[in-house]
Amino acid sequence: MAKDLPAQVIAQLDADHRRPVLLYTLGLASDVRFAASNVNITFPTAGDVYTAKAIVLSGVKQSLGGFIDRVTVKFDNAGQDMAAYISSQDVAGKSLVIKKVFLDEVGDASYYDEIFRGVMERPQAGAVTLKWCTISAVAGKTLKQKPYLRKYSRGCPWEFGGKKCNYAGNADLTSLTASGTADGGTTTTLVDNALTQADDYWNYGVIKITKAGITYQRVVLDFVAGTDTVSWRVELPFAVDSDCTYVMYKGCSKAWGTCGAENAWGPSADNQLAYGGFIHIGRATQITIPTG
Repeated sequence: MAKDLPAQVIAQLDADHRRPVLLYTLGLASDVRFAASNVNITFPTAGDVYTAKAIVLSGVKQSLGGFIDRVTVKFDNAGQDMAAYISSQDVAGKSLVIKKVFLDEVGDASYYDEIFRGVMERPQAGAVTLKWCTISAVAGKTLKQKPYLRKYSRGCPWEFGGKKCNYAGNADLTSLTASGTADGGTTTTLVDNALTQADDYWNYGVIKITKAGITYQRVVLDFVAGTDTVSWRVELPFAVDSDCTYVMYKGCSKAWGTCGAENAWGPSADNQLAYGGFIHIGRATQITIPTG
């Protein structure tokens, strides 16, 4: 059965800054515990000690459902400890568990995210050298996991108003809308003096304009509060007039600042806890190639 993650682990998963470390447990005659770290890691509550070791995780294969079916792990064998385990014990069929912990939350043995649990295969010829010991394992059970689909970029990947974006209801599209009858406009603008929001409030949103029973949808390019004017880029086949009705939905620029409470075109309150981008990625710098 899938393991429910403690609130502390969920908080670390969602944090902008975190220090993840992978822990490896080999279920031999007695459990052998390693940490892919340069220092030993101890869980004070349980007293479990994970010995620091150079470890390379590779050969990760996922099923179509995103589950990890197979892994290959290279353990540092410079001290010949791994060679001793392999020569003295039959590792085939023994368990291999890989967990992710965060160095800010190691006070309890339950503060982890299990990413793989399976059984080890018999080492292949040449798997043990003076430097490395290579072990492969196949999944012993299916965990309730999903593939990591979050795009590593500065912009937020969440759908505006969706479940992951809508922190505490601050991006509730049922309330962040406007509707009415136009006072006038052009093929690329609509004017309605009932629109009293701040400059740029409706930018990046969607406006649906209906005339003679036909609805046309456009992406809002700009909103000017001083003239109550909404503009878009793609022209309509007619000029907006008082026979046109509209419904407008708030949008989002997908930028960190947009989620701020003081931002006039933000989601009406502080929504930064729901931001899904990586704000510390540096901006691309143009590289000049010398000629001549």
